[in-house]
Amino acid sequence: MKQLNDKQEITVFVHSWSETTRTAKNLKETSIERDEVGKFMSGGLATHKILMETAENVKDPGLKNILQFGIGIHHAGLERLGRRLVEELFADGHLQVLISTATLAWGVNLPAHAWFMSLNQLGES
Repeated sequence: MKQLNDKQEITVFVHSWSETTRTAKNLKETSIERDEVGKFMSGGLATHKILMETAENVKDPGLKNILQFGIGIHHAGLERLGRRLVEELFADGHLQVLISTATLAWGVNLPAHAWFMSLNQLGES
């Protein structure tokens, strides 16, 4: 994806809390398999240090395990501190990829260069 290669922020909207974690985990695992771990970080070592330190303050295990890879999740089920930290990291350019439910679209102003919507869960549920 051009946006990732150009180190631009992207937001991916998914349909459920569990889908945010699953999508982020898949991105993380794919980047490890392809030896592209730094692909989702625009600030190099300084950003990695900030993400590692922030992960120590996060309670949600799904978020804690992906932050250091430059990937964040955002949904109503996250604790308030976790959501706020993700919003700040994304706004400051430390997170390049944000996987979110519609809660982000309903009142949080976090500009991104591109956004994508997962359509694989549409239909009866």
